[in-house]
Amino acid sequence: MSQHSLSSILNQNKLTRDNFTDWKKNLLIVLSFEKQKYVLEKDCPPVPKENASSEESMAFDNWVNSNEIARCYMMASMNSVLQKQHEVYLIKREIMNNVEDMFGGQSVLVHQVAIRNLMNCKHKLGNRLRTICSP
Repeated sequence: MSQHSLSSILNQNKLTRDNFTDWKKNLLIVLSFEKQKYVLEKDCPPVPKENASSEESMAFDNWVNSNEIARCYMMASMNSVLQKQHEVYLIKREIMNNVEDMFGGQSVLVHQVAIRNLMNCKHKLGNRLRTICSP
């Protein structure tokens, strides 16, 4: 799969109030392919001191560059209202935490409702569960 077709997944499925779970899944797929997902999982290395080793400087520079790439993917895949709300955030993890706070609870609620409906269903011998549990 080409890089263009992966990023088009995000363009076609911009984050709105109703699709957070799918948006996050697609974003993680793209970031994994781009090898940028680690900025969600690892903190930024400390700013290198003047006498820092080249490895320390390179680790810091790589993280900053990866964060900017991941941030751009996130911002480009949001609707304009959400972009405006998140343009002040410079670190991708801050954006993800805020978006999860805004929309993450919706997916939990959907799962809770589904489980509650399933628990309330009574299966009768010979009947299909689908016809018993339909809303």
